[in-house]
Amino acid sequence: MKRLKKRKWSKIFLILYVICVLSYTAARIILKEYGYFYYDFFEKGKMLLLLIGAVYIWCIGVGNLKRYKMRYPGRSITGGCILLGIFTVVSVGFFGNYFVRTMSMWETSAYQPVEEREEKAEETEESKTQEQRGVYETVEDAYQYLYDEVLSLSYSSSSSQYNAKGNFYAVLETGMGTYEGQENVPYTIEVVYDRISDDGESYMFNFYKIYETAEGDITDFGLRYLVNKYTGKITAEEVSWGN
Repeated sequence: MKRLKKRKWSKIFLILYVICVLSYTAARIILKEYGYFYYDFFEKGKMLLLLIGAVYIWCIGVGNLKRYKMRYPGRSITGGCILLGIFTVVSVGFFGNYFVRTMSMWETSAYQPVEEREEKAEETEESKTQEQRGVYETVEDAYQYLYDEVLSLSYSSSSSQYNAKGNFYAVLETGMGTYEGQENVPYTIEVVYDRISDDGESYMFNFYKIYETAEGDITDFGLRYLVNKYTGKITAEEVSWGN
């Protein structure tokens, strides 16, 4: 009679558990458009259902081992105990890891939207990736930093372009000026990407002022800028072939 009662309650519990799982799934689908509350509430609900299921399976396992030992006293239950022990260790590790992660998230706002949390996580991951690969992975990124920090103090605009060979350069200014007594000479101020420095750590950009004279284009060389792609440090130097 007791066995029947135990089996009956086990079946009732299993039916109720299945109903809870189905209700949880339906509610998660229906309320999917909600923000952090949806994520937080259903994440904890999922873990609670998993925990209840794990405890139920563990109790069933212990009960079956006891009944097996009572029915067959001479037989070993070592194999069953090992399997139950493995299940226990895995379950404790899984739920313990979730508990630790939950504790670390308590510092964030309780009602922070899911979108903001995902965005911050992406920013953190991107920041870690940049630290591993370098602050400025491309020539364009390095030039934009150079313009924002230095060139924008003298020039109000910058137009990034590529020449016929696919090399990067930027036009800072165009206008009319004076060159060696000639007035109204068209000129263009450009910053042209040259190459990677010999130590492999910096992007090198050359500053040019190009005059369009009647005799042809004449280039007035200015400074060379180096942007360290790991630290962002900017240095300027005179070029040996410059004016």
